[in-house]
Amino acid sequence: MKTATVNLLLAITAVGLASLVVVDQTKQEAKLSAAIAPKPPLTAIDGNAVRHIVLHNAGSPDIQIEKTAIGWQLTEPVKLPADLVEIGAITELLGAETHGDIDGSKIQRAKLGLDPPHSLIELDGTVLAIGDIEPLKQSRYVEVNPGKPDARIRLINDFPPELVDGEFTDLANKALLPFEADIARIEVPGLVVLRRPVGPGWTSAPATEAATSPALQTFVDGWRSARAIATLPPLAESSGAAKADVCIVLADGSEYRYALIDKAGSRYLQRLDLPLSYQLDPGFAESLLKLAMTPTS
Repeated sequence: MKTATVNLLLAITAVGLASLVVVDQTKQEAKLSAAIAPKPPLTAIDGNAVRHIVLHNAGSPDIQIEKTAIGWQLTEPVKLPADLVEIGAITELLGAETHGDIDGSKIQRAKLGLDPPHSLIELDGTVLAIGDIEPLKQSRYVEVNPGKPDARIRLINDFPPELVDGEFTDLANKALLPFEADIARIEVPGLVVLRRPVGPGWTSAPATEAATSPALQTFVDGWRSARAIATLPPLAESSGAAKADVCIVLADGSEYRYALIDKAGSRYLQRLDLPLSYQLDPGFAESLLKLAMTPTS
């Protein structure tokens, strides 16, 4: 074979190989682009616009939440400020990234945990039915507006089950008192701190060396900003008539009464008027029950 012919064949082969490399690279780039491209959202609804949420769970009372001028509020089965982070996680489901559609006409919905669903979330009339977890990618089956002409089943990333499991306590605000509470009196075991009848400042009973003005102010400020690390159902039987271990009285006369519970190495404050317990941060609990020693000048 002549040298020119060999060179021509080699050139053609090289061009072919180069073309294969370019095609393969283009395919890889397309796959990468598809992988990082935003996936369609579960709905086109803006979660920030939602004003009313209802959680339906079989065997539990409906949980109703309203967005008011002072923020999200639980209205049923109890009236209580709601936790903004938890409610935000619920409304964000409306815009959750999806991983594919399921043709509901070709599969039994019961096999997806959608007949009946684990729970129903109603957000301003849009209903999300929560189904099982898809085992391969650990995604959650969700049906939008089940039973309606626009119903569709999609997969989204799984989320913490306590968001929709029927326990209103999971959605309660972690603050022990209302925002910027105007405290008039604090009663804890062995100590009462109350506003001075005349002039600014605080006094205590008993009056001890630890009850300095800075210590008393720090104690009151601690209660104003106190937050639990978790909100839970009641840990012990109690009633509104039970004697409170801790009582906070506000300037308007409203009272927040708690039972103090130590359990499994943790400390809790259980509301006596509501079926709700607050788990306290171990490093913060003592500051709510005792005056801190402050250096004297």
